[in-house]
Amino acid sequence: MDRPTPDGDTVIEILTNLPVAEASAATVAELYRGRWTIEGLFQRLATVPKGEVNTLGYPSAAPFGFCVALASRNVYAAVTGAVRATHPGATPVSDYHIGLEIAGMAPGLEIAVPDETWAGSTGWSAEQMAAWLREVVRGANLKRYWKGTRGPKKPKARRTRFAAEKHIATARLLRSEQK
Repeated sequence: MDRPTPDGDTVIEILTNLPVAEASAATVAELYRGRWTIEGLFQRLATVPKGEVNTLGYPSAAPFGFCVALASRNVYAAVTGAVRATHPGATPVSDYHIGLEIAGMAPGLEIAVPDETWAGSTGWSAEQMAAWLREVVRGANLKRYWKGTRGPKKPKARRTRFAAEKHIATARLLRSEQK
């Protein structure tokens, strides 16, 4: 890989039965990486803004739930984009903490701030909305929303049984346990 994953991996190992005429190894690897980008997005959509509806018993509810999740994703992207634009080089913000903030503050805002306050914002252009978001983010205490960094991986414990062997068959282990 051109750059390591957040876990420090530099190699992706993929087993496929696609013929080379269909796709090269590099193409398969790139598509696989893209798949995880998309799956990561949907995981965030389900957990961060709580955009996943618990029960979608009616078929028409599923597309509605999906559209709500996509709209939530756009709000999330706008907020994180404003953070990156206003505080370049800052530690990335945590999806978890942003989600908690949205879930915790939205009900209070609905009660405390009259609807008329937001009425003027409905006609804003994208540039006006971006400027307002950057102004709000400028005063935010980003330390509350820092993304936790993973510590170094622990080294694998050295094997004491069959230490000289490269591979140990499970059957061999089972036989020695029975003796």
